[in-house]
Amino acid sequence: MASPLAYRLRNAVRHTGFEVVRTAPDGSMLASHLHELLALYRINCVFDVGARQGEFGRWLRGTGFRGRIVSFEPVRDNVRHLRASASRDPGWFVEPYALGAAEDRATINVTNFTHFSSFRRPGRLAAELFGHESQVTSTEEVAVHRLADVFDNVTEGIDAPRVYLKMDTQGFDLEVLRGAEEALPQIVALQSEMAIQSLYEDNPTFDLTWPTISSYGYSLSGMFPVSHDPRMRMLEFDCVAVRDEAAAGLR
Repeated sequence: MASPLAYRLRNAVRHTGFEVVRTAPDGSMLASHLHELLALYRINCVFDVGARQGEFGRWLRGTGFRGRIVSFEPVRDNVRHLRASASRDPGWFVEPYALGAAEDRATINVTNFTHFSSFRRPGRLAAELFGHESQVTSTEEVAVHRLADVFDNVTEGIDAPRVYLKMDTQGFDLEVLRGAEEALPQIVALQSEMAIQSLYEDNPTFDLTWPTISSYGYSLSGMFPVSHDPRMRMLEFDCVAVRDEAAAGLR
């Protein structure tokens, strides 16, 4: 957390028309924000939901986080790459299944560029902006578990888990949350990639997603653009939120 002196200096500089921000190893505002948030809330475990090939886990280690990482990813080829990414890190665990609102098996759409793989089908806007990268090339039947049901298993060995839940599921984040309800008191903060313009069929956008997250007892902490369309209108952004009861407990 910034010290009182740091706040005074920052406010003094603002009067000159400039802004001072703390930098992080990769120079991004999100990295700087999470570096401070994870320390402030004493986060000791990060759930990386929609881990793809381990990009977020590697990035998170680059920000200085040394707690446990649990990456959830159902697409077979992604799991292979993800396990390679985590293989030399004893604090990084891979769970090869999806998270959702109910125990199930479901069909996931695998796209040319697997960042777009989703239980939802890419829509017209995705085709217009990303072309063949968003085209579905195959489907896979995958296991879906509720986060509340696997929580104790994936945090085993951690005294008093304090979890940061990162979700990047291409339109399925609210389903992940619905399956996590009983575990939410231990999820101190979360991150959801939210859509302003929908790239998927029936994809809930910010106007639905944020009120739902807020209703679970979280307050907005930060908003960080992910992508824009050619006219610089935002497509998606990462929304970071903190649990109200956790914030109230800070002294």
